[in-house]
Amino acid sequence: MMAISDSLNISTPNISEETHFQAINKLKLGKLKKEEFAFIRKVFSRPGELHDLFKEYSCDGINIASLDLLDFIIVEQFETNVDRSTALRIINYCEPITEGREKTMLTYDGFVKFMTSPDCCIFNQAHNKIYQRMDLPLVNYFIASSHNTFFMNDQLIGWSNLHGYISALKKGCRCLEIVCCDGPENEPMVYHGLATSSQILFKDVINVVNLYAFEASDYPLILSLEVHCNPVQQHSVADYLGNILGNRLFTLSSTGNLPSKLPSPKELKRKIIIRSKKVGSILETFRRNGEIQEREIGEYIEELDPEEEIPGREASSRTSSFRPKKKKLKIRIAMKLSDLIIYSKCVQFKSLKHSMEHQEFYESNSFSEQRVLKLIKQSVCELVQHNSRFLSRTYPSGNRRGISNYKPHEFWNVGCQMVALNYQSPGLCMDLNNGRFLTNGRCGYVLKPEFMNNDTKFNPFNPQHKRDPVTLIIQIIRGEHIPISKTCSKITVDPYVQVQIYGLPKDNAKQQSKSLHSQGNNPKWNDIFTFSIQVPELALVRFTVRDSNLFSKNEFLGQYTLPFTSMKKGYRFVPLLSFDGLSLSPAKLFVYVWYA
Repeated sequence: MMAISDSLNISTPNISEETHFQAINKLKLGKLKKEEFAFIRKVFSRPGELHDLFKEYSCDGINIASLDLLDFIIVEQFETNVDRSTALRIINYCEPITEGREKTMLTYDGFVKFMTSPDCCIFNQAHNKIYQRMDLPLVNYFIASSHNTFFMNDQLIGWSNLHGYISALKKGCRCLEIVCCDGPENEPMVYHGLATSSQILFKDVINVVNLYAFEASDYPLILSLEVHCNPVQQHSVADYLGNILGNRLFTLSSTGNLPSKLPSPKELKRKIIIRSKKVGSILETFRRNGEIQEREIGEYIEELDPEEEIPGREASSRTSSFRPKKKKLKIRIAMKLSDLIIYSKCVQFKSLKHSMEHQEFYESNSFSEQRVLKLIKQSVCELVQHNSRFLSRTYPSGNRRGISNYKPHEFWNVGCQMVALNYQSPGLCMDLNNGRFLTNGRCGYVLKPEFMNNDTKFNPFNPQHKRDPVTLIIQIIRGEHIPISKTCSKITVDPYVQVQIYGLPKDNAKQQSKSLHSQGNNPKWNDIFTFSIQVPELALVRFTVRDSNLFSKNEFLGQYTLPFTSMKKGYRFVPLLSFDGLSLSPAKLFVYVWYA
């Protein structure tokens, strides 16, 4: 068996001054200052071999004393909030030899264990806990949101399944879509309207929601209801919500006063919010609160914009060569269900100007993928400003085949809070979503950058920031336990690494390492990438490992995506995940990260 001391044989080549200049010239925006260049030269000349690192800080070549280990943590890992107790904790946890622990020394094997421990993960472990403000209005947060949560495969001809809701909730999703349609014997069902998908009982979905709502997060869960059943069955929907969810369901009886602004996630902890069409205003609901109402059906008629999402409509139009003229659809809304919608009344979007002049703080819009992209082209600054005031939910185009996704960062860039994705569709788009919500304790709420709130003038195509762009340098040193290609004829891989930045248009970038032929599962690259990032608060960094062999066709071997703001400096390991987001431990990359 390979010893721990052999598991990370890392080396950094000597880098000439010419190579330094070549790396710097890759930066898109300007030149580095002389003192910054001098520091980068120092960074690149750091010893990358673990054994060399160990010797540099060892007092006798055999052990590292606690104070020398503390020096290593400060100098090489850029940690500041540390003291000798930090080094002692690491020694007690990582040192395998009792004598070493007693003498507060770290042997080489203990040092290697430390370098592969959570302390040296590229993801900031402090961000595994809630560290952001949670007392601001909901509109100030990105909210993890799912689309077509009930589908397990194709959205038009597929199986509806309760597991979709369970899986999304366990992953920290905080906004679930539930499509309510008429069912037999006045039992509302959940399915895709006119699409030929299977059906599940609405009450079964709500029972599942009640069981798993706060398993991954204590912060509010939003149920986005697409109501397409008759008013009688809407009464059943309201009854199931009230009877099953009980005190978890947020109603106006939960607050003593008429609200004048959106509440915060903190104020709504362990509460479930209903998002849907509503009769009138919350003021009218507040006035009715506590009164006995015998009205079975509301007299309210809602005209739906033909551009709004109606389950199955896209399906029927695609399967027919004749496209009839779109007409407004009318539905009646039961008052009992309407009164459950408090903080997220869905309203028809007419224009950005109309919303700014007439929309109330508790009213929310739904946008198709195409409509948002059109607004971005036409009025991007106004759209960002709109999203600084009102909650917006976006969803993938109905013209997409199967259950594919859009790239969510394009919609976060303009401040959309609920960027709904098909959680059951793994790949790049869900990797970005998982990366965005990896931080802040994985609670499903991530605070938007301050410059995107409070009637912002932010323009993602031309951000006006006073500070200089952030220079990011990543050295891909080597891989550990890289998975073998699935190609039957292969017992090894020809791996390469891609590092991609997903953020504002000017920040999007990709760089790729050399491909290593037949390197086994412990390849060594020692390639250096440089990036310039204007708005790091919106940037995601994605590491991908692929096999370049002719027969494997760039087969995916592993990936890891995280927010730039959660990335640690120094010698770090990158834990690799599978295509569907599961851990591939002990597979990892070993890298060196520096930014300023």
